[in-house]
Amino acid sequence: MHVARTITGARATAFSLVTSLGALVIAATAIADVITGSVNLSMQWTWLVISVALGVTVAPFILGERFPPAIALYGCWLFGGVTSLQVSLGGDTIMTVNNLVLYPMVSCYLGWFFRPRLARASVGGLFVMSGTALLVSDHHEVFATWSNLALASLFCLEAALYLRAKLERQAQSDPLTGAFNRTGLSDQLARKLPRNQRTARTLTLAVIDLDGFKAINDRLGHHAGDQTLVRLVEDLRRSLRPQDTIARIGGDEFVILLPDTSTPAATTIMRRLQTESEAAWTFGLATARRTDTEDSLLRRADQRLYAQKKGLSQAPQD
Repeated sequence: MHVARTITGARATAFSLVTSLGALVIAATAIADVITGSVNLSMQWTWLVISVALGVTVAPFILGERFPPAIALYGCWLFGGVTSLQVSLGGDTIMTVNNLVLYPMVSCYLGWFFRPRLARASVGGLFVMSGTALLVSDHHEVFATWSNLALASLFCLEAALYLRAKLERQAQSDPLTGAFNRTGLSDQLARKLPRNQRTARTLTLAVIDLDGFKAINDRLGHHAGDQTLVRLVEDLRRSLRPQDTIARIGGDEFVILLPDTSTPAATTIMRRLQTESEAAWTFGLATARRTDTEDSLLRRADQRLYAQKKGLSQAPQD
């Protein structure tokens, strides 16, 4: 069950640390309830919550990057279920509100570390449960506070999702052209290659290399070279389909992913793109095989690009 999103190994460490801190906050609030005698449910329930929260606090430190995101997700759902029980069965209005005040924190956590659909569904579930609990309780006067917390949680959720998406775009994008970078290309291939191999659909990869790019930099300066790269990506985007992917993987080297496109069809597309582009460039194609990895597919396309650059009439074909 792959529910959390990661960029690097350091990202997994951050996930473990924040999960521990969040669980510790929940454990601390429950311990404070015990100390102050403000327990809404039985002491047995309260100590069960404390035990589970402390377990989730310790486990990420022990497991590190091996800590399963599903456990954290189940913990959030359990927290929502327990707090809803406290709301429906508790007799103290102030404690009823206190049970809900951590929802914005949980919403921010879910939005940052989990995929959007799952995060939104989980936060929605928290408020469906707690709202239902309020309906069957004697604390209807708390609905105004509940509504405010729901709005605050929604804000925290969407802000975390937005910032996370922005970070991912920055991590996977070439800052000059706006195309994917090598990391973004790897992510696209990691998703598209297995799907195409599993469904026997066709995926063709094209490697593009600008002709005479060094001469442009030497004669006109690097600014002119940068503008040439930017215009190339703009030209390609105007002519490609929405499902196609453009990535810059080197100084003047680009990759285009063409899903559901055979080698002959891809050849036709690339030659059309050449005629529509201001810059001159050469390309090499490779259509994915069942045994292909990212490296083998790129290597085969590079070999065909090299053959074209050298003017070889018989480049290897798929």
